[in-house]
Amino acid sequence: MENNKKTSFVMYPADFLAAVHNFRKNEVADLIIAICEFNLYGSTSVKLLGLKKDRFDSIQRVITAHNERWLQMCEINAQNAKKGASHRKATAKRPDSEPPTTPPSGRPLESEKEKESEIENVLDNDSDNGGREREPESVDNSGFVGAPSAENVADYCKELGIAVDVPAFMAWHNERGWRHGKKYVALDWQKAVRQWYCKDAGISITGFEAELASRQNELGKGKAV
Repeated sequence: MENNKKTSFVMYPADFLAAVHNFRKNEVADLIIAICEFNLYGSTSVKLLGLKKDRFDSIQRVITAHNERWLQMCEINAQNAKKGASHRKATAKRPDSEPPTTPPSGRPLESEKEKESEIENVLDNDSDNGGREREPESVDNSGFVGAPSAENVADYCKELGIAVDVPAFMAWHNERGWRHGKKYVALDWQKAVRQWYCKDAGISITGFEAELASRQNELGKGKAV
């Protein structure tokens, strides 16, 4: 008989600590047990009332959002893996006389061109104002002004609870000097990360930004109490 019980769920310590910062230790323990039981078994034996119940509901909403995002990423990764396997099979079956898919000149494939074009369109249509719109007077090819390190990007993705191919993100932007057309994007690389994630995940950047704002509001309410 197959065991379908869940053995894990996605919760970030920063979210939890922000919600329980003014709770007593026994209340924190009750919440931990309630959250684990609810997410693993679908119900909890802990009696939650008043503020404890409000915080539980708030934390659970964030956990649900994290879990849904994780499942979406798993599905996308599975689909990409299938596409990659199909491409490898097609390449293996291609006759020697058939020209290779990748041009010898090293120019990007059509799919890469499409991705580049779509990301550039999103960034070029952005209407942000302020200092980050200004282009630097000069850009040093060995260290672009304002550009993050791979570690910076990885830490930011961890903070947001999203999965991004950091090496691909860094390589794509470094090769283009952190420019999309005439726009220099390194000064607002966090937004570039969010847009890259939404493009890969096939989700709306507007909806994702709204979700982030909602999450920050929830955490702010928790800290204010």
